[in-house]
Amino acid sequence: MKIGLIGYGKMGKEIENLILETSHEITAIYTSDKLFLADMSPNCDVLIDFSFPTEVESHIKHAILCKKNIVIGTTGWYDKIHSISSLINNSIGCVYSGNFSPGVHVMRKVTKELSLLLSSIGQYDISIIEEHHRHKIDFPSGTSLQLAAEVLSGFPEKTTITHNPQDAVLDPHSLLIAGIRNGDIIGKHTVLADSPIDTITLIHSAKNRRGFAQGAILAAEKIANKKGFYEFSELI
Repeated sequence: MKIGLIGYGKMGKEIENLILETSHEITAIYTSDKLFLADMSPNCDVLIDFSFPTEVESHIKHAILCKKNIVIGTTGWYDKIHSISSLINNSIGCVYSGNFSPGVHVMRKVTKELSLLLSSIGQYDISIIEEHHRHKIDFPSGTSLQLAAEVLSGFPEKTTITHNPQDAVLDPHSLLIAGIRNGDIIGKHTVLADSPIDTITLIHSAKNRRGFAQGAILAAEKIANKKGFYEFSELI
């Protein structure tokens, strides 16, 4: 499979290095938004985008124009998700995720099961803590929002998400996402459940970016011959 990379930062380079170990090949690298939008005939089967959230919509429009399927690894654009879904409308295949690490998708499933169990028991409160490097642009992270969705679906005591509480006392029906930006932390997410008698903690901590790259390549393989708009968990 021929792959085109949009964005050539840390994730782009990690994907490039990993593809060298596979039967796939990198046939196009776009180091800027302008270079990609200027190419009317990308030499690839699937595009993988790890650029900037402000560029996602224009990149998808261009992928539609060029009839190329695309993997969106960039986060922070989810306020446009409904309009982008309508825009695609089965014209191409597009898969996105807040985190392509297979381990995160395991944690999502465990989080939902935990939420269901704790809700049936009562007494527990739940929150989410995320830790990332100081240069990360978006907050909450895509992974935190995915985990929050799993909590809300299984723990009806929580009805809303808050990540910037204005009051000292938090509404008990709000699911708090707390964030830390420090140093070079690649990504750590904690689901914290606390009760008067004990505390339960689920943690996913990325050791490097290889897991994200593996997932993105797997997503490219899955979307290569499909049309439609998918979240990664729907394809694995």
